[in-house]
Amino acid sequence: MTVTVLKNPSTDIRIALMPIDELRPHEKGSPLYLEFLKKEILKDGVLKYPVIADEETRVILDGMHRWLALKSLGYKYIPTLLVQAFQRSAIRVGTRRIHRYQVDLKEKITIDKVLASGLSGKLLPPRTTRHFFPFSKLQLVNCPLHELMKGAPTDVSSYLANMTEQESKAAIGQWLSELSEELNFLDKRKAEVAKERNEFLTRLNGYGIFP
Repeated sequence: MTVTVLKNPSTDIRIALMPIDELRPHEKGSPLYLEFLKKEILKDGVLKYPVIADEETRVILDGMHRWLALKSLGYKYIPTLLVQAFQRSAIRVGTRRIHRYQVDLKEKITIDKVLASGLSGKLLPPRTTRHFFPFSKLQLVNCPLHELMKGAPTDVSSYLANMTEQESKAAIGQWLSELSEELNFLDKRKAEVAKERNEFLTRLNGYGIFP
């Protein structure tokens, strides 16, 4: 298969225009968030960020709802940041965003489990996993929708969780709380590092080591 490379930030990471049906999800989507995202993408007229998928298995690691949105709208291609999951030990998996900084001791989800879910089709519940990469996920591509070849809309209901609107809203609220939790952690950590730096400078200055 020939893929169109949109961006090649490094030797082992590339953003390519992939046939949308070649990618595999590993977890189910939220119906309410999907509808919101579809409206947003159509309003923008572009897909701002690519999905992230393992190059070998084509399992989606990040961007499940972007993939669902384009697939349901009938688009045939999707910008995809391809990574080699098995060869990149720096790619970690957690169950909350805070696990980027703190090890999850209660429940350890591995990249192997994520890929196995995608390959078997036994999808995990929505937002079960959080993937942490040794690069920024915000690889802006702003790919125009007309370049993704629109076809007939596709039924994606089999990829969606059976959730009420209230449950879907609660899931979105949980995601917002995770963002707040991460921000609070970073604010606290920043204050701790600033204090440590100032105390170190004071000690150095006391002995004339650092002006």
